[in-house]
Amino acid sequence: MAAVRQDVAKLGSGWNKDLLNYALAMQAMDELPIQDRNSWKFLGAMHGFHPQLWRNEHLIKANAPIPTDLTNNTFGNQCQHGSWYFLSWHRAYLYAFESIVAAKVKQLTGDDWALPYWNYLDSSNPKALNLPDAFVAKTLPNGKPNPLRKYPRRNGITAIQASPWLSLAAMEENDFLVGNDGSLGFGGGISDDFVQFEAMTGDLESNPHNTVHGLVGGYMGNALLAGLDPIFWLHHCNIDRLWEAWMNTPGKTMVRDPRWLNGPANRRFIMPVPGDNAPGVTFSGKDTLKGGKYHRTYDDLSIGTGVKPGVQAVARVNMGSPTTQKVQPIGANADVVKVGGAPVQTRIDLEPTATAKGMATMGATATGQEVTRLYLALDSVRGSAPSPLLHVYVNLPPDADPAQHPERQAGSLTLFGLNVASQDDGPHAGGGLGYTIDITDLAQRLTDAGDFDPQHLRVTLVPGEQVSDDEPITIERISVLKRSGVVT
Repeated sequence: MAAVRQDVAKLGSGWNKDLLNYALAMQAMDELPIQDRNSWKFLGAMHGFHPQLWRNEHLIKANAPIPTDLTNNTFGNQCQHGSWYFLSWHRAYLYAFESIVAAKVKQLTGDDWALPYWNYLDSSNPKALNLPDAFVAKTLPNGKPNPLRKYPRRNGITAIQASPWLSLAAMEENDFLVGNDGSLGFGGGISDDFVQFEAMTGDLESNPHNTVHGLVGGYMGNALLAGLDPIFWLHHCNIDRLWEAWMNTPGKTMVRDPRWLNGPANRRFIMPVPGDNAPGVTFSGKDTLKGGKYHRTYDDLSIGTGVKPGVQAVARVNMGSPTTQKVQPIGANADVVKVGGAPVQTRIDLEPTATAKGMATMGATATGQEVTRLYLALDSVRGSAPSPLLHVYVNLPPDADPAQHPERQAGSLTLFGLNVASQDDGPHAGGGLGYTIDITDLAQRLTDAGDFDPQHLRVTLVPGEQVSDDEPITIERISVLKRSGVVT
């Protein structure tokens, strides 16, 4: 029976046995050639791989042969983002990685090993945002260079920032997906086929997943390199734990669509197994649920998750079954928005009747009442940077400094993987990514203040890091979505 995954903060300080074994295994695996499916670089390339970038980073030699199974749509560039497969694919990826590392640990030390998780949103731990000590130490206990800090992060980073845009708000969502395309919800937009970066990012992927990737930076901030950083795996282990906690909370509705359970339709996902170049194992979404071959157990599902498994979720009003809810666009801007080195404002023209009705039912809580939530949707976001940061404000006063009006901030988006999703010659054909931001509470505050016009909405986009006149972001359309249901 596989060991239970534990919080890395509870394994012991400094070089505890689990992290020392991780480092030793990682070092040995990183010495293997990329052709070996159990090598560190092969496993990293499964998430994202660009031969020229890897040569530029001196990860592979200029004339070194590239394994065909990394470039022929078998193992390489498999990571699923902006898709309802995001959580299931990464769960199997973690399991395969953990199995290979555990086998290497057993070979090197005779110890059993399980992948720990980094619980960075544990409010009871004052050091939760710190990278574990072993990931920032310069040397191993024997004085040799520490492999857990081999690959670049932000200069000198020892902890991620305590920022207002890092949160567990995603855990308040009750439905894995809502709408015919899954444009809203916890898990990501519907994607029948295999697409590495698809059109609509789910709540959990947007935050904290993308946010932590951006805060750590370096290789973690680039989807084509992220899997090489050893902290990647502890971060994704926590994301997987959050999904497990969410599914174990009454009131949450997990997707059971056969397309998700058995998909993708056009290509099977595949994972390597321990043992040189043994044949891979194919799987689909159902294999990652409880009872499936890629399901794992955690020591705790309450601390730092925002939910209490087994206790009815009450953070957001229950809007009924996702199949009975409706998602309706009620307004959009007129032109493509380009964000460079300065804030840009655009106006959304709203359908006044539908908007007014939505505003009137935003706060409904009584059983049987119609209830509405409002969202900003940013469609076909494109850019060349790997994880640019974009701050979004609603109805700023004229000529106002956004920094002086945090009460008007709808959210902040770390656009992880934007470079990959925007490549014209990539599998996504440069379609970019999509995001939604729940603005219901902000809209309610603006309504109470008399500053929400049912005919117009002003949206201001403020560039953060990796956004400039030389590396702008374009957004094909910004719209307001009205989500309607009945309180149950």
